[in-house]
Amino acid sequence: MKRFIISSLIVFLFLTTYSAVMGKENLSMEDSAGWNLRKDKNGIKVYTRDHKNEGILEYLAITTVDATIEKLAEIIHDVENYPDWTENCETASVYKILSDSSRVEYMTTKVPWPLEDRDVVMEFIVSSHTNEYFEAILRSVPDAVPESEDYVRIHISEGNWIFKEIGENKVEVIHQFLSEPGGNIPMWIVNMFIVSGPYKTLLNLKHLCQ
Repeated sequence: MKRFIISSLIVFLFLTTYSAVMGKENLSMEDSAGWNLRKDKNGIKVYTRDHKNEGILEYLAITTVDATIEKLAEIIHDVENYPDWTENCETASVYKILSDSSRVEYMTTKVPWPLEDRDVVMEFIVSSHTNEYFEAILRSVPDAVPESEDYVRIHISEGNWIFKEIGENKVEVIHQFLSEPGGNIPMWIVNMFIVSGPYKTLLNLKHLCQ
């Protein structure tokens, strides 16, 4: 039960988003340094590496889905339905529209006792959107929404999504992310579950596209 509780929280903390690259094979020498393949199953690869020697792991998850760029863009813009495919995301909503290409998102997770529920506020920015390529960057903006006594605010998180057309109705999905969950959770526990979260999220995304 304790393992399930911790896992549920960690999966959420690494849900969405996003400081990505074009895939391990295309990384520069600097960006590719330190990546280790941790899981390779069902067409999904998950890599992790230590983030600047701070004891926080970041992940890079890659897969291919049978879909178009527009279909994936539609899914990623449907914020209220994030809980349908993002592991253990309880609620998700658009807090504020900033422009045609950016918005502020607010997400929560409810974690069984004794852990405290978390929330996160992130700015979602579309940096590129064509028929062949889509990229969205996410970065935490913790002060954009007043804090609630019901949640522990996640202050550090960043990453992105990349969708790259590689054939007819074939898109490579690349998801890179890191987060520091805040509160009194040892980072070694957080890092234990960094692989299962992105793997299950991309698996759900593949099923959703089908």
